[in-house]
Amino acid sequence: MKDRCAHRRLLLWAFIVSILLPGFASAFSFSRSNSPMSSDDLILPNSLDPAPTPVPHPLRDGMINLAHLQHLTEIVEWNGEPIALVHIYSEAPNYGWVDASGEGIACVDDVARAALVYLLHYRRTGDAHALELTRAALNFVLYMQAEDGEYYNFVLDRSGAINRDGPTSFKSWSWWAARAQWALASAIPVFRALDPDYASRLEEAYLRGEAALARAIGPVGAYNQLHGVPVPAWLIGNGSDLSALAVIGLATYYEVNPNIRTRHLMTNLANGIANYRLGDNRRYPFGAFPSTTTSTALWHAWGSHQVHALALAGRLLGRQDWIKSAQASADGFYVRLLATDFLNEMLPLPMRRGQIAYGVEVMTAGFWELFQATGDEKYLRYAGLSNAWFFGNNMAGVAMYDPETGRTFDGIDGPTPFRVNRNAGAESTIEALLALLMVEDHPLVTRYYQARPQHSHVGQIVEAENARRVAGAPVYGRRGWTGEARFSNDRFYALRRGDAISATLEIEEEGPYIFYASHLVRAAPKPERVVQAAHTVQPIQIDGDLAEWSEAQWVSVDRPENILRGASAWPGAEKASFRLAFLWDEANLYVAAQVFDEQHVQPEVGPSVWRGDALWLYFNLLGDRRSLDAKLTLAQTPMGPQVWNWRAQAFQPQARLAWAETEHGYRYEAAISWKSLNNFDPAKRSRLYFDAGMGFGLSGFINWSGLDPDTPSNLLPLELVTKVDPLQAEASARTVSPLDVAFSVALTPAGEASAQPLHQAIVAQATSPDRDYLWLDLVFDAPVDLKAGKYDLRAAYAGLRDEMEAVIDAFWVLPRRACKVFDFPAEHDLHTLRLCHDLWDGETQWEEQ
Repeated sequence: MKDRCAHRRLLLWAFIVSILLPGFASAFSFSRSNSPMSSDDLILPNSLDPAPTPVPHPLRDGMINLAHLQHLTEIVEWNGEPIALVHIYSEAPNYGWVDASGEGIACVDDVARAALVYLLHYRRTGDAHALELTRAALNFVLYMQAEDGEYYNFVLDRSGAINRDGPTSFKSWSWWAARAQWALASAIPVFRALDPDYASRLEEAYLRGEAALARAIGPVGAYNQLHGVPVPAWLIGNGSDLSALAVIGLATYYEVNPNIRTRHLMTNLANGIANYRLGDNRRYPFGAFPSTTTSTALWHAWGSHQVHALALAGRLLGRQDWIKSAQASADGFYVRLLATDFLNEMLPLPMRRGQIAYGVEVMTAGFWELFQATGDEKYLRYAGLSNAWFFGNNMAGVAMYDPETGRTFDGIDGPTPFRVNRNAGAESTIEALLALLMVEDHPLVTRYYQARPQHSHVGQIVEAENARRVAGAPVYGRRGWTGEARFSNDRFYALRRGDAISATLEIEEEGPYIFYASHLVRAAPKPERVVQAAHTVQPIQIDGDLAEWSEAQWVSVDRPENILRGASAWPGAEKASFRLAFLWDEANLYVAAQVFDEQHVQPEVGPSVWRGDALWLYFNLLGDRRSLDAKLTLAQTPMGPQVWNWRAQAFQPQARLAWAETEHGYRYEAAISWKSLNNFDPAKRSRLYFDAGMGFGLSGFINWSGLDPDTPSNLLPLELVTKVDPLQAEASARTVSPLDVAFSVALTPAGEASAQPLHQAIVAQATSPDRDYLWLDLVFDAPVDLKAGKYDLRAAYAGLRDEMEAVIDAFWVLPRRACKVFDFPAEHDLHTLRLCHDLWDGETQWEEQ
């Protein structure tokens, strides 16, 4: 999957999944924009043109060459106006057009950014043809705006048919809207001098979009608590990245059109972004701005405009606190990347693979705007090293941008030229041109474009699953996306009492090293309330009438402690809660739920029902709370009631579901056969574990346990009984120690298992104030001095609760002082550059020869 509007499309999908589904194990990661893998594996080409013909009027000025973008741009006419379509993909070796199958042939996401490129080129050169292309691209943006100021994203064909229903194109204030607003705001002052009537048209559209943005902002000043961290509840789509892009559009308009409303919106969003910078030099996420407020663990390079936005808005409004927040992130986290290696994302372990132009442009833009805001020339040097990625300062050592053709390759998937995706789609080309045009050929930026790293690294990652089992029976587990983060390599080891694993670690150079562990932080246990399912002699009629449920035990999920996420947006029990009951016989498990909801909304079917109202059910059927054996949704869809199994990715066999409206909501009644639940036999086992929940608002989820239901150990008991006996229901809690769940780490010379450990520590896991989550913690309290050689890294269960398990994902070992040496061509005035960054105290050294 290459450069594409699909970056935003799949981002939106994953974003909504992460918001509405607590721990949805998606089949894709958050790295989707320009995966360097072959597009043939991931999309179906809609059309493929032969090799491109030379453009009649190529736009070029020095190293800035727009020829390939011009080739991707097709001019059509709608409503008597020239319209620019920017084709999404371009395949090597012929570099013809390839459109997005099923989505359309062009999108606002790309055309709006193309308008910025053409506009910047016009302002740089005065070329009238660049201005014509700017207007044609802006006409496309205007065409895609709805009357309420929101935007559609895709057109399906050259006639201008809008894709109004696609999940990556529906009318909204999302990524494509933010880019549209930025393009309009940038063009207004240019056209005021050239065509005032057209400028007025652009401004009217911008103001409609700004009004829609105002409606998309959440309750300003409200915070949710996520793992003990206050996260702003008003950012657009729960994204600090999307909100930062919106700030750039607001700031661009405000700079030439100062007004109270734009200032107010910019202030609200910038305050939320600036207050959501986490960690420091030593603690994850190392001073970065997490990409979404639904996960403190996720940062992705593409779309991370926070530094850029805060520096720009801070300069315009005189907000030194915003500028300092941007500086702290750039001086710590961004420089850390320059001294180690560019990343695609952290979640929480670093992912080098999948680097794209979009992830580089936001770094360059951040450094450039910090120079504008502070006058500190170090940011120009940093911007130069960032842009040098396009010319070979990357792990593949390949020039990604070609000034002779104007093409930019779509991405890098490994430290070798063979892992470069040599397709050249719209997003890659546009983002590279934006990065180059932005710095305006400043000599202190371009001076570093030819820097070539002697080597690059981000330390060693020691995967737990590759370790040896040395004691007990550690459980080898498989899990990818958790809803907030991703297990590295989608694998882990779970340790219980008596379990231990050991891995070999090789240190190449003597010095101090920092050790991190990626592991599952555990929540304190909640009261173990047992829900009883009474036996029924007669099969339940699945008709939505709950008259047969008088003997069932009903439990209510309607309290603040039931809220997994989005507490600040919870409208109350009367508008977002449910009551639940179970019955059973030898053939089926029966489920009934009374949902309290103002309006039932479910326009989707099958695996897409997560976008609307549904009841979620989670089951551990083995009785050990170590596996999630079934994950179901009950949904009333346009095709009728449906039960979908997310574990099997199929409709649940033999399941029956009825749905009925009530005065204050609706109810579900379902029969799930034991056979379809892994052949569960109620005659042999009377207890299983479950959870049940429902979404509310944009990001809320309320469920029985109040913990992450995708973590099996959080599921609560469901007892199959002959008759409900309320006195038998358990409701016990205990005093919790952080060491209730923990693992020990010991480092010894390789092959000397009986030797006294050189370094040892215990990592406490029962420290989460809300629910289980994947996180990166320091293992040792300080860097440890190691000689070159091999070591055994041993991890063992060290918790106080024998029934719990310590889940270890991987260890990350980094030199305290990360140094990168860059060479330059013989004819360059520089011979070498040495950039060192202390990962413990944050000091940076820049040495040129």
